[in-house]
Amino acid sequence: MTDFFLPRRHDWMFRAMFSGLPVRPTNSDLGPVKDALAEIVDAAGGLEHSRAQLARVVAAAQAEFDELGGLPAAPGTTPSDRPSFWAGRNTPSVYCEFANAVAWARAVDDRYGSDRLRPAVQPHDPDLWKQLQQFRNVIAGPQFEDARQLAKVTLHKFTLPYSGASAKVDSGKLVYPVPLIIDPDDFRRNRMEAGRHVTSVVDELWAAAERFVDQLLDVFYPRD
Repeated sequence: MTDFFLPRRHDWMFRAMFSGLPVRPTNSDLGPVKDALAEIVDAAGGLEHSRAQLARVVAAAQAEFDELGGLPAAPGTTPSDRPSFWAGRNTPSVYCEFANAVAWARAVDDRYGSDRLRPAVQPHDPDLWKQLQQFRNVIAGPQFEDARQLAKVTLHKFTLPYSGASAKVDSGKLVYPVPLIIDPDDFRRNRMEAGRHVTSVVDELWAAAERFVDQLLDVFYPRD
């Protein structure tokens, strides 16, 4: 049986739900704060799930490619002459699951910001909110901003990197490029960068979300 257990979500949710009330703010109803933290954890769990699911889909696409013998070379050519891009039946699923992961990463930041935690904290303890913003910007800011731009494109414009995209073949391995978003309205203006692909981007988003949620829970539920 395939196991889809999410260990980090489990640990975070246990801490958020069974550690009593948050210790801050000290001058407001803590119920909304507790609820907001649980919703942030749930979104991070969604990212944890999508990251694992992306790995499964990438593996399935690679297996499909390998089963077909990779890219055949035309008579009289060398391997370096073979086509450098390939698409199969699993390729669209890779980009769809990448879009899911990006959306969950954005959800972590949205539920922290204007949607849930901010209205529960900032009016009652502005100094605490300032502290939270500082560590958010330091430990996860660039990654959350990247997720925000990527999600804006996938939700409203086109499937990254562009509709009908294929995989790049690098020494027999399928790699799925992800552009740096310069113009959400025109995929041709967005910039491809070496080493930036679906797995590397989602790994960075997950590492940032993991650091962020750990730090957030430390503030509201400090360990003894």
